[in-house]
Amino acid sequence: MEIQDIIISAFVTIFSLGLIAVSFASFRKYKNPKLLFVNLVFFVFLVKGILLSLSLFIGDIAVITTMPFSGLFDLIILIFLFIATLKR
Repeated sequence: MEIQDIIISAFVTIFSLGLIAVSFASFRKYKNPKLLFVNLVFFVFLVKGILLSLSLFIGDIAVITTMPFSGLFDLIILIFLFIATLKR
C-alpha cells in the first residue's frame, strides 16, 4: 500500500460524495431526469472509491481491485452516462 494510492482513493471517494450532493440538489431544483442518471454515476463512483479504499487497508477483500470487478463498475458508469446523454 503506497501513499499515493491512499491519497488518490480518498480523493475520488470524497470528490464523488461532493458531486452526489451537488447533482442531487440540482435534481431537486430542476427535476430533470438526466440529473438522476448523473447522480447514479456519481454514486457508482462513490461505491467504487469506498471499496477500493477498503481494499487498500483490508487485504482479505483485495479481490475488489481485480480488473473484471473494476471493469464492471466502469461499464455501469458508462451505461448511466450514455442513458443520461440520450434521455430527453
